Amino acid sequence: MRESNFSFPNQNRACVTITSALYDRRALDCTAILPLINSLSHLIYLTSTSPRIREIMTKDGGLERLIRILKTTRIDDKRLAWIWSMAFQCVVNVGVRGTETIRCRVVDAGMVEVVINILKHFLKALEQPPSPAPNYQHQEGIGNAEVGIQLERATREEAPNRPNSQSIDSPPDKIDEVLYREEDILLSLQLLAYVSKYPHLRQRLHTEFECNVFSLVEKFTSRGHTAEIQCWASIIMRNACRKDESRGGIRQCANMSCGKWERYPREFSKCRRCRKAKYCSKTCQSKAWSDGHRYWCVERHPESSLSAGATSHSQEATNSQRDTVSTTTTTTTPMMP
Repeated sequence: MRESNFSFPNQNRACVTITSALYDRRALDCTAILPLINSLSHLIYLTSTSPRIREIMTKDGGLERLIRILKTTRIDDKRLAWIWSMAFQCVVNVGVRGTETIRCRVVDAGMVEVVINILKHFLKALEQPPSPAPNYQHQEGIGNAEVGIQLERATREEAPNRPNSQSIDSPPDKIDEVLYREEDILLSLQLLAYVSKYPHLRQRLHTEFECNVFSLVEKFTSRGHTAEIQCWASIIMRNACRKDESRGGIRQCANMSCGKWERYPREFSKCRRCRKAKYCSKTCQSKAWSDGHRYWCVERHPESSLSAGATSHSQEATNSQRDTVSTTTTTTTPMMP
């Protein structure tokens, strides 16, 4: 079976490619690296600016092809890393800038599994202790010199009897650094933030995949991550606490290991601090607080105190303006309290 590469005689090209003015689904099936890189670089622009292209990709199999690239591409060199990164950016553009129907198609096509894999590997890389750098010290002495000579002789004797394993099965040292950068984590969380807005997709994020997506995202709300990552992860967790209007406005227990639903609206009690999360019992609230709710729980001030504070500030500003007008100084800027 021949490779799925198509020539393009009209533009004097050896294969079909995507440009900033033309989208062609056949270009994503190209097996050559350079044309695919060129097509994906233009597709990033098209998916970020054209609603029509985003809609077409969900119908012609382009979205599924990009996700297949993400699942099957092995990062052996820098060019393959570019292909993975640009395909990932295209799918995120489709999901973030698309409509509700398009976002459902992104979930159906299997993008959530890719995001889960990225988040898990990133957390695993953070948990691993950094490998200590070798400490080379110059030591003088006859004994040390003799040991060094013996080790060198032993290495020369064993070298012909063993193959060069480094050239056979040694994986690249920086695969995880290329795949799972903080930028990739940020894009993954942004995609989940827009997907988790809808109740029917939130339920799928809870139960349909290998792990509870919200429990996984909650680990990124801790102080060990950047402010942007914490912000988007907190948005996702607040989305998880939204009411389901299709079921009469009831909410789910914010303890991700519980999953109990209200039987009627306002059955569960809210967190007194943030007024977002609702819990079916004090046990669930205590468990959720220790699991990570303390990181994304933002204290909510009562509206009365806010209005009173705003009124007092406005009165103080008015009094300061009157005092400034009544004075004989030449300054015109009122003194703020």
